[in-house]
Amino acid sequence: MKGKNFRVSLIKYPTLYKNPLPGTETVEIYHIEPKEKPIGSLILLHGLGTMNIPFLLWMGIHIANAGVRTFLPILPGNLTRTADGSVSGREYFSTDVKKMVLFWEHAVVDVLTTLHIAKEKNWWHENNCLVGYCLGGMISVILSALTEEFRKTVVITSGGDIATLMWYSPTLAYFRRDIEKGLGKEYRMDDKNWLLETFEKDIKKLDSFKNIQEMITSQIHPILKIDPIAYARFVQTNRITFIEALFDRALPLRTRKILWNALGKPKRYIIPTGHVTWLPFQYFLGSLILKEMNIKEFKRKVKLLEKPKIEEK
Repeated sequence: MKGKNFRVSLIKYPTLYKNPLPGTETVEIYHIEPKEKPIGSLILLHGLGTMNIPFLLWMGIHIANAGVRTFLPILPGNLTRTADGSVSGREYFSTDVKKMVLFWEHAVVDVLTTLHIAKEKNWWHENNCLVGYCLGGMISVILSALTEEFRKTVVITSGGDIATLMWYSPTLAYFRRDIEKGLGKEYRMDDKNWLLETFEKDIKKLDSFKNIQEMITSQIHPILKIDPIAYARFVQTNRITFIEALFDRALPLRTRKILWNALGKPKRYIIPTGHVTWLPFQYFLGSLILKEMNIKEFKRKVKLLEKPKIEEK
């Protein structure tokens, strides 16, 4: 796919994750390359499911038009990488804890591999940024704790405290329907009060861990070990920008507040939209991201209705 000032290619390769489920074995990365010499690099992580991905791809094209080389990896379990017999995005919040942990681990490995390839090919600029929306924002916090390669991280409409999300987010009603079917008995996922109380107790233990390895090998609940709030204290606050939607119904207020606090109360923008209603205005959010990268403005505007040219190679 190409436009006047950019070119998009789709990179595919076998995942390096050791336990991929059928349907998720092949990594797919949209590589959006500006035709002029790049002045920055960005990895853009999408949210749960499928519908948000085209909007973020367009935002990536806007950003590339400002001279920033952009990568949008499709996270395992979503869109074209949905596990056989499953639904896009479903496995990240599941009654099957072992499968749930597998998908979070797989996503982290695939994004780190994307970064490695970008560096190996000399595509990674010293002026760089990691941007994550919703699920992608949660994963971006984990990544920022695991590596210092990202100069800036922008977390968009995201939260923490997975137990609260699973029991109170309208988006995750499917999890509660599965509980009603008798699923989730392992790790007592089906016991709402026990799970929320256990999470509250285990969250208080997070500050006592000296490093990530100590946290992972501890006795806290296994889904807290994939929760961004468990990694937030290992992230440099000055590298984080937090964007919160004022009318976000998908993320309970507690989940947004607890992640922002865990990150050390970084710079925050509160936008007067809902969880998904900002998506048609991705041009303006792209401008904010460029500002965080010290790139003042777009060099050109992409016409949203312009039909891109597709080339098969």
